[in-house]
Amino acid sequence: MNSIIYNLREKGLKKPENPRWINYCYLLLKVPILCRMAKYVIYRYLHLPDSVNLLKGFYCSSNLLEVGEHIGLGNLHVIAWAKVTIGNNCSFSFDNKIITSTHDYDDFRKVIATPVTIGDNVWITSNVTILPGVTIGSNTVIGAGSVVTKNIQGGVFAAGNPCRVIRKINFKIEVNDNEKSLQ
Repeated sequence: MNSIIYNLREKGLKKPENPRWINYCYLLLKVPILCRMAKYVIYRYLHLPDSVNLLKGFYCSSNLLEVGEHIGLGNLHVIAWAKVTIGNNCSFSFDNKIITSTHDYDDFRKVIATPVTIGDNVWITSNVTILPGVTIGSNTVIGAGSVVTKNIQGGVFAAGNPCRVIRKINFKIEVNDNEKSLQ
């Protein structure tokens, strides 16, 4: 995985961050009368498809977020110093975090950012933290309170701190009143 190194000592460093006005829009998501306008601005800034369900409490630190169709973004906090890719039909419950960066242990002013990738049909339950460089495979459920430190294969239920595979699962989806298994 390709890491990006940001040296915070450099003058004129262009680190990935939102303009101030978009951060105000994230705050306005919590104000019922203004949340519709704030959502409109956030959707356009992040290039979110109309099928994405954005809830109050969502925050992304930059526009390095790429999402598929039919995503539920609950109370999700994304620190995106590197690209975050989320597939189709994913759901994030409450109090989740995706972090793409860490500091160099030898020089704290260096930030090392590594992309995070989440496949299709993934459910991230409550209070999950996903750390830099992680890939979560398709058709996966991450259990509540998990800290995902390493890649998780597809088609499994994984949980814990650190997150590990608990068991394989067979995802079923309904299409026109017929059940089809996803392998």
